[in-house]
Amino acid sequence: MKAVFIDDYGSADNLRYGEAPKPDLKPNEVLVKVDYAGLRWGDVMQRNGFPSRARPTPFIGGQEATGVIERVGSEVRNWQEGMRVMATPTGGAFAEYVAVHPSRLQRVPDSVPLEQMLAYPVNMRTAYYMVYPWAKVQEGDRVLLHAAAGGVGLLALQILKRKFKDVPVVAIASTQEKLDLLKAEGADHVINRKTQNYVDEVLKIWGPKAQGFQAGGLQQGGVDVSFNGVSGDTLGTDWQVIRKRGRWVIYGFSAGRGLLDTSKFGYDGITVMPFSSIAWFGTPEYEDATAFIGEWLETQELIQPQIHPLADMQATQRAFERGETIGKVVFRV
Repeated sequence: MKAVFIDDYGSADNLRYGEAPKPDLKPNEVLVKVDYAGLRWGDVMQRNGFPSRARPTPFIGGQEATGVIERVGSEVRNWQEGMRVMATPTGGAFAEYVAVHPSRLQRVPDSVPLEQMLAYPVNMRTAYYMVYPWAKVQEGDRVLLHAAAGGVGLLALQILKRKFKDVPVVAIASTQEKLDLLKAEGADHVINRKTQNYVDEVLKIWGPKAQGFQAGGLQQGGVDVSFNGVSGDTLGTDWQVIRKRGRWVIYGFSAGRGLLDTSKFGYDGITVMPFSSIAWFGTPEYEDATAFIGEWLETQELIQPQIHPLADMQATQRAFERGETIGKVVFRV
């Protein structure tokens, strides 16, 4: 079968498209014939060996796939050949076949195309957590959304504009094409991070932030919530636009890890949340997110992902890391 290997930890140069044996099927697994595989930031982390390099290379990458069950192990119940499923293995999804434990499977509704399904169970779960249990967004909150045209950011914007009546959003992206998309999705203000200083622009929109000891509890200017999946240099600037008693959700580091000096905003009462969906596995919030995603798939207009051939993995991951992709990125297998 065709597959994409990680030959060594590091850059996208270490990705190789080639031949691999079809996976052996254990009694407690199912074999999925993959139609589409999804790309997310976790795949870049895995390729770079973060948080662990324990897995020997080479190995097949990929942690999201949709397709049809081809075979079922002898110990597996409630799953049958021919079922349309999404699989979330810890690796192996960038291939024509992947063997997974049923705990890493979910049914794909008949009404949902396989390629569109990939945008939701993982990315929307994060977007849901951001808006609801993490930031606890309320009507009237002002929101700053970094990487708003990315796989998670675009879904967070859709939740904010479709599920709330009065949550103004300023969305940050890197190209005019992305800014046009964000406007079409309801963003109230857009900022081009490559040509504009986002701090200056946010303070122009909502006025100077009351900050520091002398301002006491005065809350004016700035935003109530910043959703930051990029980190890097923004960890030194976001506090300048988050108003007193605001919330700062830091859920990724696509721009680098950065440094956070809380002494600069110690009198502002900002709640800093360096959160990951991993910490919510098995919680009531996890179940709530699952129900939310199911309802969304049934009732909402779904996004159309960018689709690339599996053989283009190297070039696509490079573009993904440079912030040149839009929305969910999917590979046709």
